[in-house]
Amino acid sequence: MSKNESRSYLKDGQLLVVEHLAVQLNGLTLVRDVSLRVAKGSIHCLVGDSGSGKTLTSLATVGLLPGGAEPTGSIRLAGCTDDLLTMDQRLWADVRGSRIGYVGQNALSCLHPAYSIGFQVTEAIRRHQNVSRTEAKTMAVDALAAVDLANPEQVAAFRPAQLSGGMCQRVALAIALCNRPAVLIADEPTTALDDETQAHIFQLIRSQVADDGLGVLLITHDQDVVAEMADDVTSIRDGVSSPSSTGMSKTSTALQVREPLEPSTCSEQPALAISQVSMTYGRTGRFRRERSETLRNVTLSATAGATIGLVGRSGAGKTTLARIAAGILEPTEGEVAIGGVCVAGKDRADRLQRAGLVQYVFQDPFGSLNPRRTAVAQVADVLVAAGTKKDEANTRARTMLADVGLTPAQIDRRPTQLSGGQCQRVGIARALIRSPNVVVLDEPVSALDWSIRAEILSVLADLQDKTGATYQLIAHDRLLIEQQCDEIYEVADNTIRKV
Repeated sequence: MSKNESRSYLKDGQLLVVEHLAVQLNGLTLVRDVSLRVAKGSIHCLVGDSGSGKTLTSLATVGLLPGGAEPTGSIRLAGCTDDLLTMDQRLWADVRGSRIGYVGQNALSCLHPAYSIGFQVTEAIRRHQNVSRTEAKTMAVDALAAVDLANPEQVAAFRPAQLSGGMCQRVALAIALCNRPAVLIADEPTTALDDETQAHIFQLIRSQVADDGLGVLLITHDQDVVAEMADDVTSIRDGVSSPSSTGMSKTSTALQVREPLEPSTCSEQPALAISQVSMTYGRTGRFRRERSETLRNVTLSATAGATIGLVGRSGAGKTTLARIAAGILEPTEGEVAIGGVCVAGKDRADRLQRAGLVQYVFQDPFGSLNPRRTAVAQVADVLVAAGTKKDEANTRARTMLADVGLTPAQIDRRPTQLSGGQCQRVGIARALIRSPNVVVLDEPVSALDWSIRAEILSVLADLQDKTGATYQLIAHDRLLIEQQCDEIYEVADNTIRKV
């Protein structure tokens, strides 16, 4: 079937029609009754609170529901004679990527960790277009440049682990759009991106909507995005959809401004000290060696109980610096100390000691959780590893998970049965359960709707007051950083400066 045939429309020019979709998973009805339509040349926003069923709806439209899921209802795509819910994986392999593109909320799960970015984009192009490998490589670089990735030739040579979360998100968008599909399903596609890059991505999507008649189903919890992008809006609540003109409410007063740290609470020795840290990534090929400097001579410190903020464009090096601070990455030069104990650099402490000193809330909640274990088990494991008895660990884990907003039913679910926002709350609970000296928060509320953001930030503030922990907060939301942080640092041009 040709590209033109694949864009033949359903009734009234519709490209995608979802009717009475329901999804059961392991005996639980997570989506009950969702209906929506995406027309040619339009952007349809699907909004709702975290856990309402938005992501499961998007996964059903691209044939990527988790194992054991049982969908019912009807999903029709322009150019496909079969109901999408009845297609086998062989047919889906032809449809997904050519007629319907998908950008998931979890960009890293869309990319293979063992292959270069260029290889993955090239293979996506060659799977659906009759072009040579040389032509596909050129098209891949163009696709990476189109999503605002600087030095796309260099990015093409990297593997996903060498890129930031925001850069991986743009790569996933490049793969979704490289074959010019009729429909794009985008699940929070700009959550991990700074405002400037977000605006560029939305401009790219709008241009394809206007020029190619692309139909977009955009899933978001950001009312500003809805106001800017939406032609139509469907609201989903408890797995049931309804047409909406406003979607969700967003109130700036929901975020409490953090009181500045009192000087009397500061100790003489920094709780966090980063000294002359540099980071250079290297890649060895058969005939050449490529190296890329990410950070150069970075120095900063924070006192006990303080919250320091890191801002900067996606890919500037914020996450690299945060992972070095947490002892996850070993810097090329320099060292990091937590309360005088070295956690990164020469003579660093052992793993168990570092775990008690510093914990990390990852930007990617799905990738940081074990898909086979329940939420309560993953939080309790942290205490068990530190020597707590299993029964006591489970009790404390349940209390902590309740404190970050999970219901008793959700506490016993696995990550695949939770939304992105709910998984992020599990990650926060796991990081805070041992009351570490320093907590690195890498976009901790970017996946959450506005009402839940306020609750999580309140929980973080209360725990900080109780424990005196130091927070290192990374966010693209400048207002959030200004409200929550005592000091703000900007990462740019491989170095850092105090704002």
